[in-house]
Formats: sequence, C-alpha cells, structure tokens
Amino acid sequence: MLTLCLAVVVVLLGFVAPDVSQATLTGLCGPLTSEQAQLGFCQKSLTISGSWLMILLSNTSPEVNGGFIVADAFNLPDRVAATLFSTSNPDFTTFLEGNVQTAPFGTRTDVISVGGDVNTAFTGTGNTPNDGIGVGQSAQFVFSLSSTGVNEADVFNSVLIRVNGLTDGGTDKTGVHLDDPNEPPAAVPEPMTLLLMGPGMAGFMWLRRRRRRSSRV
Repeated sequence: MLTLCLAVVVVLLGFVAPDVSQATLTGLCGPLTSEQAQLGFCQKSLTISGSWLMILLSNTSPEVNGGFIVADAFNLPDRVAATLFSTSNPDFTTFLEGNVQTAPFGTRTDVISVGGDVNTAFTGTGNTPNDGIGVGQSAQFVFSLSSTGVNEADVFNSVLIRVNGLTDGGTDKTGVHLDDPNEPPAAVPEPMTLLLMGPGMAGFMWLRRRRRRSSRV
C-alpha cells in the first residue's frame, strides 16, 4: 500500500505542476547598420516563462563563411538579475551582468560568452576562434530570473550576437530581427512542468505494470 501511495505522489508531481507561461519569440540575425555586408548568420528563439529565460541559438552561416557564435548580449530591466542555470555548450563558461561593453552598439546588461570580462566578453573574444557554436550547430541556455513579468519582446529586441573565426579571418556583430513582428508569439509550458512530466509518466507506467502483474496472480 505504501508503494502504491508513493507512485500516486510521483504521478501528481508530474502532472499538477503550475503552468504559468508566456511566449516564444523567434528571429534571424540581421545587420544593425549598413557599414558592411553580413557574414555571420544565426537563428534565435527566446522564451520567458514565469521566472525562467530560455534561449536557443543556432549558427546558420553558410559553410563557405564559416565562423563561430561566441557571445550573446542582451538587456534585462532594472532590478532584475539572472543566474545561468544550464547550457548545452561547455565553451560558454562566462556569464556576466553589469555594464557590458558591446561597442559600437553601446552597452548591455547581460552577456553569455566563451570568455572575458565586462569589457571583453563581447568585444574581445577573437582570441578563441574555434570555440563557440559552429556552423550547423545549436546551443541552449537557461537562466533563472529574480523577478517575473519581464517582457520577452524588450529582451529580444536588445539582443546582440558576436561571430568570430570567419573563413576570411574576420568577425561580425549583428542584431536579431523578429521573424514576423505582427504574428502573435507561441505559448509554451512552464519549464518546471517539463521537468516534472518525466517523473509523472514514469509513475504512471509503473502503476500500469504493477496492476498487470497483480491481475496475473
């Protein structure tokens, strides 16, 4: 009886988690000025769900261009702090907040990067041209925010991407533009719900197997 009660608890944890969600915005890298032709290309999706911020970044540059995405900088509202919860790319060892230098585009409050400090994490990452997100690769970053209610469009529109290690030896800095600013963003489940769905399903399957065994006795 005790094991049955424990299984029921696991099922409830998996399916009755809060489902507070906001939306996912997607877009493509695009030049912020007309000073040079775009060389580094990317696709980005950004989700703010409750107190979680999730970023999926893909390097869509042509093979002939080469290059690695080495930094992603953005703004968060005043008095909202972020903590890096997880990353799928171990090259991104640096997450900084403060007055992050993103010349020639001013500053940003936050940056996830392959290295450096607030002065170099975005502008000076050219010393590691073979680290980061390579052509055809993607990386996911999950952050815990100190507050809810952050507007995903405001964060998305502040994004800057740094690309290094291009085939011609150059680098590129680019913004990210929404796929369709007039299209409503897609709803997504709360991250905690996704984390607990697995245990819930496991508990449900365990209950089914146990009942089948009992009926054979």
